[in-house]
Amino acid sequence: MKLGFSKKDITPDFPVPMAGYFENRISQGINDRLFVRALYFNIDSQDPIVLLQYDLLCLDKICLDKVYGALKDGKNAPIPKNRIAVFCTHTHSAFGGLLDMEEKINQELQPLFGESSPILIDLVVKQSIEAVSEAAKNCMETALRINKGTINGVGTNRRNKDIPCDNSLFIMEFLREDKKKILLYNYSCHPTVLNKTNLFLSADFPGSVAAKLEGNDYDMTVFINGSAGDISSRFTRQQSSFSECERYAKIIIDTINKSIKGDFLPLEKIDLQYHRITLNLAEFLEPQQARDNLQDAIHDLIDLKKKGADTAMLRKAASNIEGALMSLIKISSLDSKETEISRTVTIALLKINASVILCSPFELFSSLALVIKNKKNIECFGYLNKLEGYLADCDAWDNLDYEALSGDFSRGEGERYIDLVSALI
Repeated sequence: MKLGFSKKDITPDFPVPMAGYFENRISQGINDRLFVRALYFNIDSQDPIVLLQYDLLCLDKICLDKVYGALKDGKNAPIPKNRIAVFCTHTHSAFGGLLDMEEKINQELQPLFGESSPILIDLVVKQSIEAVSEAAKNCMETALRINKGTINGVGTNRRNKDIPCDNSLFIMEFLREDKKKILLYNYSCHPTVLNKTNLFLSADFPGSVAAKLEGNDYDMTVFINGSAGDISSRFTRQQSSFSECERYAKIIIDTINKSIKGDFLPLEKIDLQYHRITLNLAEFLEPQQARDNLQDAIHDLIDLKKKGADTAMLRKAASNIEGALMSLIKISSLDSKETEISRTVTIALLKINASVILCSPFELFSSLALVIKNKKNIECFGYLNKLEGYLADCDAWDNLDYEALSGDFSRGEGERYIDLVSALI
């Protein structure tokens, strides 16, 4: 099977809204460039399959529809929407301005992303099409090597570091006839080493990994985040800095190098199948209850400060404030959504040679993903296509954690999602 690859720069060279924190941040410069990376699988007698990876927090319908439309009507072989999978790394130091705010769609997310920017949307779409076009033209026969490992010292459960989480590493190396080599690695962790005080565009620790590997060991490095809804570097990072991103990159690269073994085998099979699943939406709180939750979260943070709590616990308390605030904003912006009781989401099963990968459009909790990974011996990719927000476990709901309060789906739907997906595999 033939594989083409390409990466294109999507970094704006002017001040832009930064996405990921409730701070209305405007960038003041660039630490590392942001890219869209394309893998183009040329399959005999079938439509090609395209994987796109972005150094962005997330995308939604407004960008995706333009990319889908352009690829379907493009100069190369038409690529139907159901043959394209889009993944964002979820860095919190990239730019916003990409979400559809029309008719109050995503209005509650404006503090996180800023208003939609046609200039930024067009930049992302244009470079995406260029990347796919270039990848389509340079396809070559390719071999594949798959390995697994375990990364220690980077991500932990971000609510309680003692709760087990998924720290597994999944590695795919593609070796082409021209000896060009592409790395695709999958690991679950919020790329939030850089906190809300950072005003320089960055891909966070995945950007540091790519900078060290691309042009040296690999011609392109693709990071696909996993089920990182409950995983971050909150309890392991020593500081919020670019040097800390470098430190994590060294840990990850060392683990990749130690995990690699075996021979390259022919790339023989790839398949992408989409499925639709309906999940129940959470009931909106009464406005007074939402205000009370916000006040309780604020008081908890004040109490922790008085007790001299460490930085990690203070950040957890601050994130609970953000979750309560998000819940209140949602209630304040109610329109047609108040009649919705469920939502149908689109997931994908990606198969590459013997590997089966569940691709979810959520910030899925690793506590949930581990159930199906262990039961079905599969891998889990997250942040697929249009991000549907957090899909938390029952424990997060019972503790009124940020991830539960800011998500759209009701208590128990995370566990039910795993049951529904298990039946498909």
